[in-house]
Amino acid sequence: MDSQTFNEIVAAQSRCAPAESIEQLEQRFKQEPRCPITNYLLGCHGFDRGRCAHAVRHMMTAHHAEPAFESAALLVFAGLNWISRRGEALLPVLLDTWVEFRRPEFDRHRKERRLLDAFDKPLEDYGAVSPVARRLWRLPIGTLRVQIREVVLSQNAERYPLLLAPA
Repeated sequence: MDSQTFNEIVAAQSRCAPAESIEQLEQRFKQEPRCPITNYLLGCHGFDRGRCAHAVRHMMTAHHAEPAFESAALLVFAGLNWISRRGEALLPVLLDTWVEFRRPEFDRHRKERRLLDAFDKPLEDYGAVSPVARRLWRLPIGTLRVQIREVVLSQNAERYPLLLAPA
């Protein structure tokens, strides 16, 4: 995919409300089922809606079509782990998977950074959060952001030292 098309798709999707975004993405998926951006964002919506197998399938396609989307690979394995750990929140499963896979530094590649930057939301000043927390916050998965916010603000934040550790 050329840079102009990539930027146009990312820009258009980043301006949409979630419900509108899902509808547009599903239409785009019908037209271009291997588009890495479309699959990545549909995967994120799948995680938000608790449709893990759906999310994993889209993330697999996104990573295969665009290997620079390293977070898609991490989310594939986190999703597979999450299926076996049903009932748990996504955040602890994702953290365990991140450690299991030797703490991959996704968002190293320009294309992935452009995608994540477009959907990034400010991480309000919650005190000392780790680079891991900031990196996970960049993933455009609303439920994951809610879970990170809850952990950082909670009295039980010590259960997640990876999110609070200084740089």
